[in-house]
Amino acid sequence: MGIGARALRQRVRTAESEDWDFSEGRIFGSMCTQPAPAAVAAARRFVTSNLGNPGLAPGTARLEEEVVAVLLDLFHGPAFGAGGWVLSGGTEANITALWMARNASRKREVVLPESAHFSFVKAIDLLGLEPRWVPLDDQGRASLEDARKAIGPRTAAVVAIAGSTELGAVDPIPALAELARAHGVPLHVDAAFGGFVLPWAGPAAASVPFDLAVPGVTSLAVDPHKMGMAPVPAGVLLVRHREMARSIAVASPYLSSPQTTGLLGTRASSAVAATYAALMGLGHRGYASNVRRVLDLTAQLLAGGRALGLRPAVEPTMNIVAFLHRNPVAVQTWMLERGWDVSSVSAPSSLRFVVMPHATRGTVAALLRDLGSALRRFPP
Repeated sequence: MGIGARALRQRVRTAESEDWDFSEGRIFGSMCTQPAPAAVAAARRFVTSNLGNPGLAPGTARLEEEVVAVLLDLFHGPAFGAGGWVLSGGTEANITALWMARNASRKREVVLPESAHFSFVKAIDLLGLEPRWVPLDDQGRASLEDARKAIGPRTAAVVAIAGSTELGAVDPIPALAELARAHGVPLHVDAAFGGFVLPWAGPAAASVPFDLAVPGVTSLAVDPHKMGMAPVPAGVLLVRHREMARSIAVASPYLSSPQTTGLLGTRASSAVAATYAALMGLGHRGYASNVRRVLDLTAQLLAGGRALGLRPAVEPTMNIVAFLHRNPVAVQTWMLERGWDVSSVSAPSSLRFVVMPHATRGTVAALLRDLGSALRRFPP
């Protein structure tokens, strides 16, 4: 351990060059993107600050309050009593939401759709929960009838997805929320991806309510490090009632606050500052422009795929397209060898593309050309 400064710089640069770069526009399998420059600059200013000890980070604590206020306004939180935290990402947000629900209810079952992100599998394991999996309909959404059968007296929480990882599907959240309310249990919405798409995605998306405006939605996870244009890692958990966090509070006597309510002791102030810079720098106009552009590119990809003989697994509601294919991994591997990052879905067997702001009309056209070559070798 220990090398000269020149050798150190070279090793770091070499490692950096080996990582994929969003700016090249060839990444279509990731839900992250090139962050906003102002957000990157803000993050760099807070690399030594730890919001886990808020008495030493009053500036960061103030920025977090502003971030939460802005997002509660965007996602229609109530005027009084609501709260939230900037966390490390959707995984921490989803674990925390189920942690609060379990501790408050002292129950163990969680009702969730088969499209739920793997972070819920982690949460179930860590928290000792029992999953009641809800099948999906032909558009990748939770079946309301099956959810009605799954919920019962041992249910601690119901989960709904606004922008599923594989297909970008949005569950029937108002109906699920009504069902949860009827049984007196909380409904957590995982909008890690859809949260920064749906508010600006036009009339079709507006017809699918998903946020705290829906009675019965008690918590909402969103990821600024996806379409929110903040650097990795940054997630946010919003709650309708701030006192929900009391059930997970633990004493933290050696810190400047007597209690801590999050999963992590050390909290990255850089994520708070970056999220603040992204929100305030882009604003509604900037986010609307980004969403319009990626949806236009998604339409280009969808039309091009259809021209190549591909069929979408579901009609896209946002900037995720999955094309049915009997051997998606073979196509994925072929495309990878030619410098394209695409992904695959097992159910239904599909090629999956996420169209993020680093894409352009030119890169989508180039992707389609190589995809056409791949399909001649591996027909759908």
